[in-house]
This record gives sequence, structure tokens and C-alpha cells, in this order.
Amino acid sequence: MKTRYFTKFCGITNIEDAINAQNAGCDAMGFVFAKKSERYIAVDVCLEIIDSISPNILLVALFADNTVQEINNVIEHCNIHVLQFHGSETQEFCQQWQLPYWKAIPMADGVNPIEYSKKYVDAAGYLIDNYGSNKSGGSGSRFNWDNLPKKLDNKWILAGGLNLENIQQAKSLTNIKSFDVSSGIEECPGRKSKTKMINFIKKLND
Repeated sequence: MKTRYFTKFCGITNIEDAINAQNAGCDAMGFVFAKKSERYIAVDVCLEIIDSISPNILLVALFADNTVQEINNVIEHCNIHVLQFHGSETQEFCQQWQLPYWKAIPMADGVNPIEYSKKYVDAAGYLIDNYGSNKSGGSGSRFNWDNLPKKLDNKWILAGGLNLENIQQAKSLTNIKSFDVSSGIEECPGRKSKTKMINFIKKLND
């Protein structure tokens, strides 16, 4: 039986990219509400995008130490399915909205991902990323995949520096079946490449 993979295209900022991402065959789209990010999106723009795409796409809202009020505003106006936290949020903070949430794990700090995940036992997923110095989200750079535990269940999502050149290596060196990509499918920060999105999905499933 052929392995099934899950792909999230993160940092969607406009309707054209969202439709191209959908047509490329991604399973989820991520919208960044961390204000320091080059891919930050306003709530009203996010809502326009959501109204333009299939209801079958999983919608993920990314936060990094946002306030409760900011998160409430996103949830109130956008039909978000999953909350993704990239900051120093505690388990108690993440679970208060009673929505599924993913917690990012900063591999660049030498953190033991298994031990880190135990602080968020009710998380729906653990996103393994290579954080930048400000820890406000992913760095867009790859970490050493050899540092990953050899046996991880399907709650784990690989991010950080994924692109067309290394996605096949990523799936062969790890047993992870879910992937989160942003800068690796872009023409420039915040603008996706239709061709790169199509080819990323193709290479993942080859």
C-alpha cells in the first residue's frame, strides 16, 4: 500500500495563492497572525481567502505569543480548525479555546522533542521546526534531521527549510508523514509559486 502524506502550505496571504495551493493538492493552509512575520495576514483578508476555497481544506491559524484578545478575534471571524502556537505558550493557554492545537517544538535549542511534547499532552500535533533567534515562528532553515527520534507517531509534523530539493530526502530519512512548508514554495516572502507548489506535492508523492 502506498504511503499517504499530509501537506500544509503555510503563510498564505492572498486568494490567488490559496486557489493555486488548493489545486496543487495541499491538505491544509496556514495563516500567520504573528505580527512580526513577513507573512502576517489581517483577519478580514484571511476571511476573504477562506470564502474563496474549498471547505475540505484544513484551516490553521499560526500564533506566536499573541494576546487572548487577538486570538479571540481570529476565531470569532474565521472558521479556523486548528490553532498553531510558536511562542512560549503554556498548555493551559493553548487549550482554553477548546479547539485542536499544534505546538511547535524548537529543535535549534537542543531540546529533546519527546520531553518537550510531554508539556503539551493534549496537543493534536507537534510541529518540529528550526526556530529563529526571536522565536516568533519558523526560521525557514533546516535543522539536522539525524537529531530526530527514530520512532515518532503520526501526531508529528516536520517543518523548517523544506523545499523541492530536500522533500524526498526528508521523507526517506524520517518516518514522519506530515509536512509543513512555507518559504520553500515561494517566489518571495508572502508570495507563493504555483509551479513550486505543484512540484512539491508531486515530489512528496513520488
